[in-house]
Amino acid sequence: MSNWKNVNNWHWVNKNCLPWAQAYFTDKVVGLETEKNGHKVKVSKMDECSGDVEVCQRKGKIITIYDVVLKYSWEGVAADGTEVSGTIEIPEVDQDTELDEYVFTVSVKEEDTLKRNVRDVVKAQLTPLMRKQFSMFSKDLIQHHGSDVYIEVDKLGTAAPLRQATPL
Repeated sequence: MSNWKNVNNWHWVNKNCLPWAQAYFTDKVVGLETEKNGHKVKVSKMDECSGDVEVCQRKGKIITIYDVVLKYSWEGVAADGTEVSGTIEIPEVDQDTELDEYVFTVSVKEEDTLKRNVRDVVKAQLTPLMRKQFSMFSKDLIQHHGSDVYIEVDKLGTAAPLRQATPL
């Protein structure tokens, strides 16, 4: 007997994966760190992950649809020992944006020349590490949730054979 819920995986099936994405972007990004010219910086906390994240199946093909806003806190230590902190905002992480098109807005608290130099390390060294983590998101999303929206071919079954109509 065939699977009557979604014959041949033909119909749209969606799964909301925002909670998983929030954990993913926390696990993959918080803790990233780098150093340059004696300035050490790291992503210390996720402050926001909002938007839409879905894994979908239509006509037998699994796709991802996502558009999220991410905001992180960062902290660092300048070469002279001064503590520095700020935020990194990524206003749009979505399935249509190429890696080199992501926009990172990096701010620093109580800005001065020294702290600006540390912020520049975040921009030049830390954001490429974040970009690399974003590059795996779609693949990891499908790997983790694809089976929830797609019925494997061997589980679809076959349609019952047609019966000959008997005349009255």
